[in-house]
Amino acid sequence: MQVSPATEDELTRVKSMLLRQIPLSEASVDEIAGGFIERRELDLPLDEPTVAARRYIALTAHDVQSAFKKWMRPDDMVRVTQGPTP
Repeated sequence: MQVSPATEDELTRVKSMLLRQIPLSEASVDEIAGGFIERRELDLPLDEPTVAARRYIALTAHDVQSAFKKWMRPDDMVRVTQGPTP
């Protein structure tokens, strides 16, 4: 993603996944209340899921690539494996 932008198909699939998670994250009264409390504690607008959805829809492949270039450092990543010793 740092070298080449995501394809339109990849971008569409990821946007769809993110957008589908929004209503699922507020599928019960407890989850709705928890979301309001969390947003209040983080000083976010109460309609943050709607704001996020608009941002997801507006994202371009260039935006994602720019974020990866700025925030991702592949040389500093590690792999963690849990399980029995091979």
